[in-house]
Amino acid sequence: MDPAMAPPPAPPSELARLVGVWADGWARARRTAVPLAVPGGFRIEVGQPRHVARYVLPAADPDVLRELVRGIDAPGLWLKVCAPRERIEPLLPPGWQFSEPQYLMTAPLEPPGDLTPPPGYRLTVRHDADGGLIEARIVLDGTDPGARTSRTPHPAPTPRPVRTGSPEAGPEADPEMGPEIPPAASGLAALTGGASGAVPGPRSAVFDMIGTAAGHRRRGLGRLVMAALAARAAAAGATQGVLVASPEGRALYEALGWELRAPVTAAVRPR
Repeated sequence: MDPAMAPPPAPPSELARLVGVWADGWARARRTAVPLAVPGGFRIEVGQPRHVARYVLPAADPDVLRELVRGIDAPGLWLKVCAPRERIEPLLPPGWQFSEPQYLMTAPLEPPGDLTPPPGYRLTVRHDADGGLIEARIVLDGTDPGARTSRTPHPAPTPRPVRTGSPEAGPEADPEMGPEIPPAASGLAALTGGASGAVPGPRSAVFDMIGTAAGHRRRGLGRLVMAALAARAAAAGATQGVLVASPEGRALYEALGWELRAPVTAAVRPR
């Protein structure tokens, strides 16, 4: 999208609410610790060697950022700030590493269209009501996802690599399904009203880890996963979808009617 045609950024109070929703939904989807309110935003303990924790901030407040990085003395700590890199980089000490641009986006959750998968595929949707987590999976028809969908409650999976929300990014094989039956496409949506201490708002669904395996792309499977998640989330009372997309994912989501609310800059203190 031409920057001149981009929608205006969300107002500060609305952006703060969206960041609280995103932080809580992301933590639910990744099964991390709950977000903790810190000056200027939230901290989420992730517990992975290369991703120990992350700070999620709705704005690039110079005083907040300088004070925050002053106390970061260990590698594997990430910053996610709703501002472009050119505003963040001058506020960080030398040596911080930046990932590709990301984009905070939203969309109203509307009644779904046809959720019939293409010939040869089967769609299953599972809703863990206790945890507020919805999972959609598309597998080749003839495989049996029943063992997956009948398990309640859902056991905690092995932590997965951080993803940036593109349905064209291939999903990992699910260890519960076994390496012989990986999904053709899959994704999660976490229901949340926002993190504790965040600006209150309507119930939302945070979409995460949307992916299509390399051999199954260009068949509309990513769109179908998104539609299935949105339908189940709307049925559970959510009215707004929230996600953070990669550059590739942003183009697809805009074609699906999602609106850009803010750029997101991700930086990590290296080892």
